[in-house]
Order: sequence, then C-alpha cells, then structure tokens
Amino acid sequence: MDNQTPSIKDYVKIVNRRRKFLLIPFVIILTISSVLAVILPPVFRSTATILIEEQEIPPDLVRSTVTSFADQRIKVISQRIITRPNLNEIIQKYDLYPDERKKKSEERILEKMRDRLKIDTISADVGGKSSSSSKATIAFTLSFEDQNPAIAQKVANELTSLFLKENIKTRTESAENAMVFLREEAHRLKERIQQIQTDLATFKEKNLDQLPQINQLNQQELNDIKNQLRALDNQELTLKERKFIIESDLSRIDPNTSGVNSVPSLKDRLKTLESLYPSLAASYSENHPDVVKARREMESIKKEIGSTNEDLKKLNDELTNKKAELATLLEQYSEKHPDVIKLKKQIDLLQQSLVQAKQTEVTESRVEPENPAFINLTVQLKSINAEMESLDRTRTQLRQKMDTLRSSLREAPVVEKEYADLLQELDNSNLRYREVSQREMEASIAQQLEVERKGERFTLIDPPQAPLEPISPNRKAIFFLGIIFALAASFGIVALMEMMNATINSENTITAILGVAPLASIPYLQNKQEHSAVVKRHRILIIGAIITAIVALIAFHYFILPLDVFWFKLLNVIAGV
Repeated sequence: MDNQTPSIKDYVKIVNRRRKFLLIPFVIILTISSVLAVILPPVFRSTATILIEEQEIPPDLVRSTVTSFADQRIKVISQRIITRPNLNEIIQKYDLYPDERKKKSEERILEKMRDRLKIDTISADVGGKSSSSSKATIAFTLSFEDQNPAIAQKVANELTSLFLKENIKTRTESAENAMVFLREEAHRLKERIQQIQTDLATFKEKNLDQLPQINQLNQQELNDIKNQLRALDNQELTLKERKFIIESDLSRIDPNTSGVNSVPSLKDRLKTLESLYPSLAASYSENHPDVVKARREMESIKKEIGSTNEDLKKLNDELTNKKAELATLLEQYSEKHPDVIKLKKQIDLLQQSLVQAKQTEVTESRVEPENPAFINLTVQLKSINAEMESLDRTRTQLRQKMDTLRSSLREAPVVEKEYADLLQELDNSNLRYREVSQREMEASIAQQLEVERKGERFTLIDPPQAPLEPISPNRKAIFFLGIIFALAASFGIVALMEMMNATINSENTITAILGVAPLASIPYLQNKQEHSAVVKRHRILIIGAIITAIVALIAFHYFILPLDVFWFKLLNVIAGV
C-alpha cells in the first residue's frame, strides 16, 4: 500500500479501529484456558522409597547365590508384580476406574494402570574417588498416580508390599534352586565315580598281566626265561655229547657176550652204526670227522656182509638225509618256521616206519643182551634220552610262556593308555565332585542366609503417603499460556486484517499517495441506529471486560497467590514506601 513506516499514533488508531477483533479472541481464548485449568481433574502421586541394603555377613565369609545386579532384579520383580492377575485383583479391591471399566476393554484398563505405576532407581558413585568408580543402584522409588489421593496411597502401599514379598520369594527360590541343582550334580558325579571305579576294577581283572606296574616284572621274567633257555641249550649239548660217547661205546660192545671187552660181530656193528649215524648227522655237519668216519665204516661193513635189510637201508638213508636237512634249516630258521615244522613231521613218519621195521627184524631174531657193560650203557642211554625229552618239554613250556610275555609287552602300550585314561577320568571326576560338594555346602549356607533375612534385602524407608498437592495438571502454566496465546491470537488476527485491507484510513496515506496533504478530514457521521448499536457494543465490551477481570482475579487467587495474601503483601509494600 505505501512504504511509510507507521507511527505510534497509527498503531493506536488501528487498535481503536479493530478493538472488537482484539477483545473477542482474547476473551474467548482466555476463558477457555481458564476453564480448562479449573475443570481438568487433578492427578495425585503417592511414592514409596525402598533402600537396597547389603547383606549383614561379609561376602568373603558367606557368598550369596543371588548374583544379579540390583537394577536387573528390580526390573524382573516389577514384571512379576504387574501381571494381569495381580493388577485385576488390585483394581477389584480398590474399585479403580469404575466408569472406564464399563466402556473400555480390560486390556486398555490394565495398560492405563501400568502407565500410572512408575519405578525409578536411585544411583550413587561407588569405588571412591578412583578412576574406576562406577554407578550403583542403592535405592528406588515406587509411585502410583490416581485422581483420588487416598486411593493413590493405598494402591502404592499394596504394590510396595507385593514388591517386598516378591523380592523375598525370588531370592529364597533362587538360593533353593541353586542348592538343589548342586545336590543333584554331586549325586550324579558320585554315581559316575562309582561307575568308573567298577570299570577300572573290571579292566584290571581283564588285563592283569598287561598293567603298567606289571610290565617291569614281565620284562624281568622274560629275561629269566631267555637265561633258562640258554641253560637248557647248554644242558642239551652236554647230554648229546654224553649220548654220543655212550653210543660209540655201545657200538664196540657185543650185547650177547659176557666179557666186557668182547668185540661185536660185523652185523651188530653195522646195526649200531646205523642207529648212531642219524644222531651224528643231526648234531654235526656232513663233513665232520665223526660223521665221515661213521659213514665210511658203515659202507665198509656193508661191502663185507651186505645190507641187513634193503628196506631198513632205504629208510635209514632217507631218515639220515632228512635229519641232515633239518639240522641245516635249524641253523637258519626257528623251530616254528613252516619248513622246519613240515620236515619234522616227515622225520617222525620215517622214524615210525623205521621202528616198525626194526621191531619186525628183532622179532625175527630177538636175542636178549647178556653183556653187563652193554646193559649198563643202554640204561644210561635211556636215562639221557628221557632227560633230553624232559628238556624238550621244559623248553616248549618256556617258549610258550615267553610268547605270552612278548604278546603282553606288545599290547602293554595300548592297555597302559586305556588304563591312564580311566585313571585321569577318575581323578577329574573326584576333583569335580569335591568342587561341587564344596559349592553345595556354600549354597546351603547361602540359603540359610536368605531364610533368616541376613542377605541383601529391600527395606522400606519412606512408606507411601497421601499426597496433598496434585502433580498435574499444571494450572498456572495452563493459565499463563492461555494469556499468551490469547494476546498472540488477537494481535495476529488484527495484523492479518490490516494486511488484507486496502482502504484508506488516514491523512498520511492520502498524502503518501497524492503527494499533497488534504484540505480537511471529515469523520464518519453516525445516524441514530448506528449510534445505538455502538452503545450496545460498548456495553457488551464492558461486561466482557468485567467478566474477564473476574475470571482473571479468580485464576490469580487459585493458581498464583490468594487475593488476601496479595492484598496483605501489597499493604506491606505501600507501608514500607
């Protein structure tokens, strides 16, 4: 419209011209805010303060089984007490929200009650002034809000009682559960130890000869058997030498001659050499002088008298060859070698055939020996043969025992590992059992600590009180905000109307437009009806102003300062001046 800056006089004219648009919004908004400040229902809060006290007995002496942090435990307990059954019971007991229960669902009512319940923790620095100090919860407050201060106090008191009881119940159950668990664990470990001990006894019985503590004895016994076998070999060699000497003497003595120095016949000599030669061939090599001498002598006698029997000759030759072959194999292999075993069986069969053939020949021409020397040597030879057979049996037994010991020693590492594993498992189980038993005893003491209320506990230091002042609504804030909003709305409406109005309302505007001041300014002349309407509006405005003043005084009296107190203070100020 124009770029001239309005003066104060212009603003006064605007206010005078738009006074109804200033007063009407101001009165309406101020009235609404004042009514809201008066009619909004008050909300009272009753609060209980609960102190978290440490256990009376130092933790170094008795350790509690409840190890959760206080704030964590508070949250858990709060969730347990605001369950649907508990809240419904409290609502029914104190008849909370009677009107709302008729209109709203149970879930909405419970949600509203949970919103009215507040739990706030109180923390403090712990650890002194060191850099590692931290916050710890030392207390907490439990509050409940309601429009009735007495109901707020009763419900807060009820919730506080539930909270304290639930804490005792939770700690007692936790201590009892810990003790029961440890007791069951100790029982399970004890049964496991008994099972391991049984397995260990069975293992010892099954592997008695292969246990680690027996291995050294087995090794020593094995060395003793080796020494015994060497001694048997020496004894056998001595017996073979004696046998050879006796057989040599027998070959030079005639069994049927009574004289000691009688010379046997060629036939008897041949028989003696034929029976002696296999032993010589088995004991010595083929080129040994004694073997060569015996073989040549037999060949010489045979040339003179011929063979006593062609079958015997063949059997003797074959037996001689087999024994010589056996002697050669024994120099290279042990007696358990397959070739040696096979050859021994062949020799046994040849010896049986030879014995049968000789028995047949003896039967045909049996002559009992009469020479005492021959008889004596024969007895000695039989004794040596019996002793050699005894040595063979002893050797066989020792070798069997040696094989058993070697097998035990070969299997000893595996047995030792299994035995060590069983012992290790037994030691670990015993150690675990002792630890669990110790913890079970500590848990039992901790349970007694909770039963006697000597552990950490919640103590009510400030019970809920009936509140004297509501916490909401903030009536002062509502009233003052209403005044501010009413002023802002009134002036905002006037400013908007002036911006949208294009009419000329002052001489300055005409001067700014035309560049020439007007000669005169004629005001608007009202008729009688317009004058009556103006008077009526003025009366309405005066009445509205009076009502507004009354409302303002009432609001000032109730929300800011009672009027009698204000008047008394005002008189004191005037008197002081």
